[in-house]
Amino acid sequence: MKAKLKEIIKNNPKLKKFILNLWVHPYSARTRWWARIFIYPFIIKRGKGSIIRRNARLDLNAGNKLIIGDRTIIENHVILNNGIGDIEIGNNTMITSRGMILGPALIGNNVVLGIGSQILGLTHDYEDIEKPIKDQGVSGTKVIIEDDVWIGGNCVIIQGVKVGKHSLVAAGSVVTKNVEPYTLVAGNPAKPIKKYDFETKNWIKLI
Repeated sequence: MKAKLKEIIKNNPKLKKFILNLWVHPYSARTRWWARIFIYPFIIKRGKGSIIRRNARLDLNAGNKLIIGDRTIIENHVILNNGIGDIEIGNNTMITSRGMILGPALIGNNVVLGIGSQILGLTHDYEDIEKPIKDQGVSGTKVIIEDDVWIGGNCVIIQGVKVGKHSLVAAGSVVTKNVEPYTLVAGNPAKPIKKYDFETKNWIKLI
């Protein structure tokens, strides 16, 4: 039934626009107050002991998921937007102040997203030069952050990137390519600086 309803809405542009305007202010990505108060509690799945601070901003699409694991903290002034795709966050993860996650994004357990860092599972379409870029919509490609990853402050992880287990992203880095597990990357664009060697049990400098 739900899938059929989605198909009806998708194939009827006027109905789709009407429902979208009911849900979101037409000049903003901000969900309307009534939806935040009355609908959000039914579409956010929260694990035991999870915390969403009062001043976190949740711009949610009821058709996509927001899943927050056990003992995970979403701090003040964080922005979570699942308008294009699901956001799934694991257990014991911290999204610190002014962080932003635009779905689709899958974030593992024991992850720290530093102050002001962004995980961007979408990009703006721009190919049609006859239209303003802001009117061309967006496309999503899932970002995957595996378990035990530490992302420093003011980093950017762009769409489609996978950051491997127990990796570190140095503050201020822009990650445009996949990061292998047990690797430290830094810079713009981010490059591997160190990697853990399981034979010597040391972090080895790569450059």
